[in-house]
Formats: sequence, C-alpha cells, structure tokens
Amino acid sequence: MHFDASFEALVRNSFAAALAAGQPDRITRSAYAALDQQPTAVIALGKAAGAMAAAVRDGGYDGSGLVITTDENHRQIDGFDCFASAHPVPDERGLAAAIAVENLVKSLGQADHLLLLISGGGSALLPAPSNGISLAQKIALNDALLASGLDIHAMNVVRRLFSRLKGGRLARLAAPAAVTQFLLSDVPGDLPESIASGPAVADPVPFDDALQLIQKHGLDRLDFVMPHLQAIQNGTADGPVRSGDPVLDKVQSKILASNAQCRDAAAAYIRQAMPEMQFLDAPALDGEASQMAAHLAAQIIEQRHAGKPYALVAGGETTVTLDMANPGKGGRSQELALAFAAAMTAAGSNAPENWVILAGGTDGRDGPTDAAGGMIAASQNFDQTAARAALLSHNSYDYLKAHDQLLMVGATGTNLADLVLIIAQD
Repeated sequence: MHFDASFEALVRNSFAAALAAGQPDRITRSAYAALDQQPTAVIALGKAAGAMAAAVRDGGYDGSGLVITTDENHRQIDGFDCFASAHPVPDERGLAAAIAVENLVKSLGQADHLLLLISGGGSALLPAPSNGISLAQKIALNDALLASGLDIHAMNVVRRLFSRLKGGRLARLAAPAAVTQFLLSDVPGDLPESIASGPAVADPVPFDDALQLIQKHGLDRLDFVMPHLQAIQNGTADGPVRSGDPVLDKVQSKILASNAQCRDAAAAYIRQAMPEMQFLDAPALDGEASQMAAHLAAQIIEQRHAGKPYALVAGGETTVTLDMANPGKGGRSQELALAFAAAMTAAGSNAPENWVILAGGTDGRDGPTDAAGGMIAASQNFDQTAARAALLSHNSYDYLKAHDQLLMVGATGTNLADLVLIIAQD
C-alpha cells in the first residue's frame, strides 16, 4: 500500500481544530458575563493572558488592570498595563511585573473585587522570589527544576515554597478583597494549585513531603535552598497558604477550559473527515517523553492488520531529564515525536506501513524553542543513526529542523498542555 498523504493533512487540520476549541476569547467572555459582582481590578497572567484580558474588556469591563504574558503573546490592551516577561526562564521584566502585581493587590480593600485570569506559564512569567532569595537564585532553582525530569506538579510544589505570590500568597495580599479566578488548565488533572503555581489556591502538599522531594532530586545542593526551608520551618520566612486559612474565604475559582476540549475537538475533526476511522484508547501523556513514545509506538504496532485506519488522540505533559552540562536543544513534544519515529522505524516490517505523528504544545512553543513540536510520517526519509544520536543528547530540534519535521504554528494565544495525534494503517 502506498502512503496516504491525506493523513498528514488530517493531523495538521485536527491540531488546528484543537487550537480553535481552546481559544479563550469566547469562554472568558461567557464566564465574565455570568459574574455576580463586577470586578474593580483585573490581573491576567500566563500565555493566554492577553486574550483573556481582551475578552473581559470586550465584555464591558472598564477599569484598570495588569497583563503579564510572553513576548510572542504580548500586545497592548486599552486600560491595562501590559508586561512582557520571559518563559521558561524568568527574567528582570518578570520581577518588575511581580512588583506591580504586589502593589496593586496591596491597595485593595474590603469593598473591592479582584478578577484573576490565570493560564499556564505563569510560574516563570511572574517570578517573585521569597524575601532573602535573589532573582539569580530563583533562576538557578528554575533551571534545576527544568532539567530534573520532574513533572509539572512536582516542580510547582517546589516553586510554591520560594515565592512571595505563589501558593495562595497573592490571595493573602489581596485580603480582605473578594477574589475570583478564571483558570485555563495546562496541567494533568486540572489541579488549581499547579496552574501558575496557584497564586490564589491553598498549597495541599505537606511541608515534609515537599522537603523529601527536594532532597530526593538533589535540589538541596543549591546553597540557598536548605537555609530558606529551615526559615519556613521556624517561622522566620513566609510559607504558603494552607487549607482552612481565612484569607481564602472570599476566593472563588472556576476552570474555564482544559486539555480535554482540545482532545475532543481533534477527535471530532478526524471522525468527521474519515467516518471509518477507529480510535484507540489513549493514555495520559506523562513521564519521560522517550518512554511515552515507546509506549505509544507499541500500542500502534499492536493494531497492525486492523484493516481500517486507526487513530490515537492523547493529551497531557511529559518530561525530559537533562544533563545540565549539555542540555541540548528541543522540547518534550519534539523529543516524543522523534523517539516515536525511531521506535516505528526500528520495528521495520512489524510496524504498519503508513503512519504519521504530530506532537505539539497548544501554546505553540515547545521548550525554549520557536517550534510547537514535531511532525513525522512514515513516507519521509528517516536517519536512524542521526536520530538516536539526537535523542541521546536531547537535541531533537536540530534533527527535526534539518529534516523539515518541526511543527511551526507561532503563538496561539492559549495554553492547554500538549497533544499527540497519530494515524496509522497497513
């Protein structure tokens, strides 16, 4: 059987459908219209901050506010002070934005209502190091976390301990004002405390558990980590807000969208385009990207001789454990796509003849690169030796770029985790 080039168009178009379903404009306007109490101040934080702030402005909000987002998503919005900040590594601009946030929320009183518009990326975009911790130290900790292989939940457990705003502390500063937060979830399980590290959410992780996590993964080798944690223990440093704290009594939270909307939209597009398509049960994307790729490849190979084309639509967020001395260039979606293609190629005749994988971030940016991820088809030339070398050095970007297999979509205005779309047929 010759390769069906329509598969490539199908996964591209289904990814576009997923992105369209995850755009925050409509859902934010709808949620804003349903508010019982109109806000007196708005703070929008994350990769979708600009779109969410514009939606409430279009919905009738005429007050002031702050927007903190990435360079590629930055735009001016009437009445808002708009900050561009760095992601995934914090910078001085993010610190300036954090100070502006602190000044705003400290000014609020009993009669005020703060609307928080929170989306993924906020942890890096709004660095507010704990008192006694410098921005340089916060960056060093962030670099160590990004290289650790920890998932987003575990990383944010640590981040919440080293911040003046995360782990519910923004809500603490805003009290006694009422706070409503609209959340776009970019994390598996849609846990509010992990979305931008939960600036208005209680930290549910006991201190001792967080300490064990830090020590297990060698983060305590940074010379400022243990002194700060000891200061939290003895009460001389500010810890995160815990469940039952009265500062959270006037906080209301609503998750507006998550990865599920994107997955459903992608699957619906594929089903409409090819009604004969069979869909495989998809695992949640988690763990090491290369290991998840091997699992997905095995699942696809098991379906060989199914007759009809079959598809897999998965969402979530994997990790990549890096060598800090030689981190390579790429991202989790690029590495997953490349590792999947390597596994399928290595399987030879045991693999289906026709397959295509698209792995990409819904924010349009995979790791510290300009690519959203990777897209590879069985019909394309594949250099197994070079691919294996790229995977070993976590240098997937250079391989995919050289073979015209990068997924390039630009800034999307949203951030609802990652998608993997696979179609195959003998």
